[in-house]
Amino acid sequence: MENIAGDKMFSHIGRVLNDQRPITADIFLTNYCNNKCPYCTYGRWELDAQAYSMKYEEFITYAERLLSLGVEGFILTGGGEPTINPDIMKITAWMEGKGIHYGINTNFNRLVYIKPDYLKVSLDGWDEESYEKRRGVRAYEKVRDNIARYASWKRINSPETSLGIQIVVQDHEEVYRFYDANRDLPVDYISFRPAESTAGDFYNHEYAEKDINQSIEAIKKLKQEDERVTLNFKWEMLDRQEDRCTAQWAQIAVNEHGEVMYCCHKPYQIVGHVMDEDILEKKRAAYTDMGQCDIPCRMTAPNMFVAQMEKERKDAFFI
Repeated sequence: MENIAGDKMFSHIGRVLNDQRPITADIFLTNYCNNKCPYCTYGRWELDAQAYSMKYEEFITYAERLLSLGVEGFILTGGGEPTINPDIMKITAWMEGKGIHYGINTNFNRLVYIKPDYLKVSLDGWDEESYEKRRGVRAYEKVRDNIARYASWKRINSPETSLGIQIVVQDHEEVYRFYDANRDLPVDYISFRPAESTAGDFYNHEYAEKDINQSIEAIKKLKQEDERVTLNFKWEMLDRQEDRCTAQWAQIAVNEHGEVMYCCHKPYQIVGHVMDEDILEKKRAAYTDMGQCDIPCRMTAPNMFVAQMEKERKDAFFI
């Protein structure tokens, strides 16, 4: 599917060369979840004193501010499960009424009938046991049913929505298990992602290269049989450790309180508030420890592109 690609910066050459305003905003609608994934950075299960959902009125205020900064698309994602925000239907209806491009990353344990550009479900399992191991709850069949119900609804009400499922592959055997169990689902794409880990530690073992190659081979083989199968572009970037986040200006991540994080993978690094007059200046000036970044990161491909554009070339007047 074209929405899973590493070359999107080609669509924004003007911003790369000129004002470098943010293109995409990641918005955390909640900081709590209805899953208990053991790997989760955010990890709040019960509604404790710090649990919070962005209110409808707050979302509009922040969204209008982000649009004024140049943002073209919103991703509902992040520090919790977006579909369990009490105002999710009002928030999405407002964006749909305004014709705003948005997508949603969800576990889809809760069925909502919305009309995003894309709806990506982190399914991650092939039966109740594997789902519970990855996501901390037994909801595999429930999610499959929600996907099927939504697909039937969207066929009439939102045919342009791209509906997909994904798994973070931990070993090559999971590729076939996941595909065989879920290929019957009426989705537009089936994405296989590599594991993201700090400094790429997940693949720091003697069998890593063999397993990576076997996973890629399996995905490519399935793709020949089923065009919905997607080899996520991050598979080609497992050894990429950037010196700096050259394209960090292209995204702006806002948490449930309207605070701007350095990026959605670093909720602990707050650089300001979205309503600050100088928030873009604060964001540009912010420093982050690249050694603590996840590899591969969704920003790796944009970073490579911008780094190439900014590279100083000797005797450039000789083509």
